[in-house]
Amino acid sequence: MIRAALPFFLVALLPAATRVEFDPRLPEVGPFPTDFLTIPDQTRPTGLRPNLPMPDCAAQPSDCSEIATINQLDGFNPNARLTVKFSAPIRTQTLREAIYYVWLDAVSPRAFALRPAGALTPINEVIYDPATHTAYAKPDEMLEQARRYLIVVTDAVQDASGAPVEPDPGFDACIERRLTAAYCTDLADAVVRARPLLAGRRIAGASLFTTLDPFAWFNRMEALAPLAPPRFQPRAEGAIASLRGVTGIALRQHTGGNDFQETALPVSAGLIAAAGLDRVAFGSFESPVLGSTATARVYFHAFLPATPPPDGGYPVLLAGHGLGDSRFGMPTVAGTASVQGYAVVAFSAFGHGYGPLSSLVLSRGDAPATVIAAPGRGLDLDGDGRIGATEGCLVAAPGAPIVFRDCIRQTAVDYRWFLNALAAGVDFDGDGRADLRSTGVHYLGQSLGGAYGSLVTALMPEVTAAVLNVPPGNQTMTLRLGPAFRNSVGMILLGARQPSLLNNGDEYEEDMPLRYEEVKLRTTPGAAAIQDLFERAEWINASAEAAVYAPHFKQATLGSNPVKRVLIQMAFGDRTVVNPSTSALVRAANLRERTVLYRHDLARAVAPSLDPNPHTFLIPLGSLEQQIIGLSALQQAIEYLLSERDEVPDANGLTAPAFRRTLFEIPEFLPETTNLTP
Repeated sequence: MIRAALPFFLVALLPAATRVEFDPRLPEVGPFPTDFLTIPDQTRPTGLRPNLPMPDCAAQPSDCSEIATINQLDGFNPNARLTVKFSAPIRTQTLREAIYYVWLDAVSPRAFALRPAGALTPINEVIYDPATHTAYAKPDEMLEQARRYLIVVTDAVQDASGAPVEPDPGFDACIERRLTAAYCTDLADAVVRARPLLAGRRIAGASLFTTLDPFAWFNRMEALAPLAPPRFQPRAEGAIASLRGVTGIALRQHTGGNDFQETALPVSAGLIAAAGLDRVAFGSFESPVLGSTATARVYFHAFLPATPPPDGGYPVLLAGHGLGDSRFGMPTVAGTASVQGYAVVAFSAFGHGYGPLSSLVLSRGDAPATVIAAPGRGLDLDGDGRIGATEGCLVAAPGAPIVFRDCIRQTAVDYRWFLNALAAGVDFDGDGRADLRSTGVHYLGQSLGGAYGSLVTALMPEVTAAVLNVPPGNQTMTLRLGPAFRNSVGMILLGARQPSLLNNGDEYEEDMPLRYEEVKLRTTPGAAAIQDLFERAEWINASAEAAVYAPHFKQATLGSNPVKRVLIQMAFGDRTVVNPSTSALVRAANLRERTVLYRHDLARAVAPSLDPNPHTFLIPLGSLEQQIIGLSALQQAIEYLLSERDEVPDANGLTAPAFRRTLFEIPEFLPETTNLTP
């Protein structure tokens, strides 16, 4: 949108009534977001990119870095926080029923849209700053990508005396076309369209903005397909290893240089036999490196059934692991699905699996162990000579709050190229026949695996069904509210900034409400800057937010993608991926009736020795009670995927007699608070 010098502050006697202030040059006044603060850029899918004003970079280098990153995007956050400034105090209880996002047209045509033009989305998570008379709020639902929206502030907002608020003279001049800037012309047209939708309410303020295209990076990577063939390779020295007689499995993790640490997997010969784990095959494929013309070799394995492959190969279940895990952790548990006929395939997410010299050790009693190369995807990002369990995935440097964005996107690219390899044919034993089927692929992801699994499910037509266990829908919400992350990541994002944003000793108070809570008054010193940081971080990470992709599972499928069958499993009181984060994904996908809530609070009432954090409830390891819970959840997931029906299997067959109550339920209302217990 072309910027122009507009006389928004008209030299006139201002009316005594409280006004909705209007100055789209200033994000703190707005209303914001606004396309006035963009510039044309035909290299971007939306045809524009943000052009936010920069602060004093000498005094605020971290803010400068974040805004510079945002100014390279192609639009605004699909979960954009709005800013509306008033000229005097207002009655905050009138805000929620007076401000709306109006859905306009898509930037480019698409087969399926989430909502029709003219739909209204109310606001939620409302904040009011009494010192500046400014309201902030989130949309009540996820907005659609690459689409235009109008924020409307109606005169249903009341000032302190109960009188309706009035428009700013600059706003009137803009929408009455007395100003010739292109932005005013577009804003005036949008206001005309919106007026009939508002039941006679007067529009006292408005702004027009365009959401970014979160899929642009993926489309660019897919364009590399002819230049980057997957080049599947089986393991050179024996592609398939038998698990018969294996008494133990350990990982020799490369932690940097010539250093290694060995970790035994919690499996035994009895468990291997009982789980039906018969053979494991090893291979690799090439995948493009995000933001580069280079490729990287990604190593994977597949647990294979004991029976010979059917024509076309074994059906494939992709197993996506969580943060700090690897392809030999949760996917090994999921490997029990091989007894159901699946080939269970796993590779480490980007930044996981430790270093390139890692290996797998199969012990067979007194016989020599079998050592199999299992290179990881970890990187020594900080240059200290060590490679951590998540190094290369979590990036939370001051001024660069990209968090898991690039990790999730690179892992999604890896899945795309694995599916390309699958289509070309994966032949482990060299007999000329494909061992894995390339169609009707299913997916099971836990935690972080539910995040990148959301991208895989929404973007890739080969994946027809998925179970996402404790998936984070919103990364910044997970980091802010989850006890597992708040202090550690908060100290990096806030404490190491220049200047620091910690406003409560070594802690921080952000004055941010949850959904449906009363309007939150922003009174804590320093909370404004913290809120701005979290909003910018969410904006920067939008192209890897699971909740942004979730609407495209079913409601508005992308390209050639069919409607996907998706089941969500979440845990009441999850202390890692907090309930509001997963609920955000469920709401975006419109999947409450396909969501199962594991009631850990009820389980601990019977078995108080259970870990207070139910985040890993899918894994049937540990105490007998945990094994029963995990086995129930895992069986439910596999049964759902195998059924080819979009019905939720009952998971209470084992837990009801063991705990004398049902622990798995379809919630009537999604949990929107953290539900944390001691």
